[in-house]
Order: sequence, then C-alpha cells, then structure tokens
Amino acid sequence: MKNLKIILLITVIASAIAGYSMQVFLPEKKADERIYLKEVAPGIGFPEKKTNPPHYQSGEGIAAFNTYDIVPSVRGYAGPIKILLALSPDGKITGIKILEHKETKNYVHYMESAGYLQKFLGKSVNDPFEADKDVDAISRATVSVEAMAKTIKESSRIVAADVLKIPVKSEEAKKAHGTGWITYLLLFSLVIVFYFVTRKSKKFLRARDISLILSIPVIGLYLSSPFSILHVFNLVLLRPSSSRLWLSILASTIISIIIAGRLYCGWLCPFGALSELIGRLPFKKWLIPVETDDRWRDLKYILLGAAAFVVFISKRVEFGNYEAYVTLFSFHGNYLAWSLVVITLLANLKVERFWCRYLCPVAALTGMLSRKDTAYPSRNDCPMGNKPMPLISECIRCNRCYKGRG
Repeated sequence: MKNLKIILLITVIASAIAGYSMQVFLPEKKADERIYLKEVAPGIGFPEKKTNPPHYQSGEGIAAFNTYDIVPSVRGYAGPIKILLALSPDGKITGIKILEHKETKNYVHYMESAGYLQKFLGKSVNDPFEADKDVDAISRATVSVEAMAKTIKESSRIVAADVLKIPVKSEEAKKAHGTGWITYLLLFSLVIVFYFVTRKSKKFLRARDISLILSIPVIGLYLSSPFSILHVFNLVLLRPSSSRLWLSILASTIISIIIAGRLYCGWLCPFGALSELIGRLPFKKWLIPVETDDRWRDLKYILLGAAAFVVFISKRVEFGNYEAYVTLFSFHGNYLAWSLVVITLLANLKVERFWCRYLCPVAALTGMLSRKDTAYPSRNDCPMGNKPMPLISECIRCNRCYKGRG
C-alpha cells in the first residue's frame, strides 16, 4: 500500500510537470474564429480582425467578436466561457457559437445545444440577460448559465457602444453568487459539530444518520455539487472558479481532511450516503477474504493515478470524469456511465460501500492525505467493512469504533 501511494504521488507530479511543459513548448491551438464566422453570419464577408475592442466588421455593418476578448474576467464554474457573437447594426444578436469552455459537460450539455443557443437570437444588447427572467435557467448549471449570460451582456454592450455607436444601458454590477454556498457551509458546520459530539458520546451516533440523509437532497439534488476529483483537477490546472459554492466546497473539504481525514466521505458525500443506506437493507453480505479485499481497495488509487495522468497530459478535465455521482446528480450520462451508477449502487446490497471501497477517486485522494490515528480500531458493524486496525486511509470517521478521549 505504501509503495502504491508513492507511485501514485510520483505519477501525479510527473504528469503535471509534463503537462505544463507541453503547454509551454507545445501550446494548445486556439479555435480559428474565421471558420466559425460563417456559422454566426452566413453569407457575410469579414475583413481582418480589428482592435479596440477586438472585433470583425462587415460592409453591411455586422459586428462579430469573441466575448473572451472583450470581458476575459467573467468566469463560469471552471473558467471562462468563450462565445463568438454576431450583432446587427441595430444591436440585435444575429449569431452565436460557443467556442470553448471548461465546464463539466454532464451539467451544461443542454446549454451547448442549438435549441438553447437559438433563444439568444434576436435579443437586444439592452435586454437584461438574467437567468429565470429573459434567459432560461438550467437546473444544475446555474453558475454556468449566469456566467454565459453575463459575458454575452457585458461584451455585446461594449461592442455596441464602441463599434456600432449604439446607446446602451448602464447598470450597477450585480453579484450573482446565489445562496447555495451558505447552505453548504451551514450543513458543513453542522457536520463538524456532530462529528465532535459523537466522539464524546456514542449516544449521539444517530446524528450521523441525519447528516447522511440531509446530504442526498441538499448536496446531491438541490446544490448538485458533491465534491469531485474534477474540483482538484481544475485547481491543479489553474482553472479556479469564481463561484462561491465551488470555493466553499473546496475549502471545506480541505479543512475536513485536516481535521479528520475522510470525514467528507463518511458524513457529507451524497453518493456515499446513498450507498450506505442501500447497504443497510437486509441482504446477506458476501464474505470477502481480507487479502482479496485489500487488493481490490488498491484499485481506486490506480484509477486515480491513471485519470490524473490523462488529465494533466491532455489538459482535458472531462477525460478524468468517471465518477458515478457526477452522472447521478447531474441526471446526465451515456449508457456506460449510467450502467456504472446502477451496478455500483446495487453492489452495496452485497458489499458495504462498494464504490467508496474500490473505485472512488475522492476516497483515494482524501485517504492518502489522512493523518494516522490509532483511535479507530474498527468493529464488526463498520460501514466500510474494515478489518481490525485498518489503514487510516480506509476509515471514514463514523465514530462507531472511536476509542480516543473525545
């Protein structure tokens, strides 16, 4: 196990260094805007790109531009959303094409569809561009939709004013952070209190059940933001989000690792909660030999290493997305992804926390970062099916077996 973790660490560091080196010496090719000009303005010819602000302008007065050139500071959940827009001489959107984004495709697949983008056609630069008002909101992609609407509104108004010489509305900046991050931090704070209370007295162990049950509707369904290895990949690739929810999830998970290792897995993860609750149904569990179980638990580290290597070399976060909970709580995935969700959930009827034990990349990462603590010797009703005196990396800190001083 120790050697495997060392190999994993070396793999992650080496692939990250290799990825950054490739980015320096073999920079990623940018999308050729001139190719897509034909899509946003069919039949219109454009001369060379002009500056101040960067744009193309046809003899008919059509202005086309990359929104990122105009307002590069606007970011979605995982970075800027670059859009090619075409404006008519009177300030109406006549063409739209998403050039590039780093959002998780499971959550924004509808935002990329032609049907959704067409709803922006004909809108004036002076329209409000607000989700749930004149822009359709997308459940589970609120941050991305708000970022898209904001980048379209702000960039189009700048081009309209500076290029088309159209009077535009001036508005006070609105902070569209929402309250989801507050909900998440309140639940996290409650969990921290529960955690320390249950260390003091086993009488309060039911508090963890409350936390598990709450995590499914709150983090899984309402916020649709379980902590994902994709958060880590985006952070390492220097693609942090400006979303307060993203920052809150990342910061609270780091704090939880420092306080109690895999506390997130045992108290807050909605997929882990669902897995454990399914595992409590009265089905006889398989008796897996300890040696076999240990070998299979190593698989999650191998998968994490492989995913990190592919992501850091390719700079494509979506290549590392094999997490069943992303598919489940985004309500989107292909047949293979949904098959993985069904299999891993049903497997809990025979093996406690099947996904958490053998496959989860978050379990692998948080387990590697867990500090040694001998106060968790395990016991026969361990929700992870841990053997006596398990590796601390396999302990989700449910506090059932805790033998410390509180």
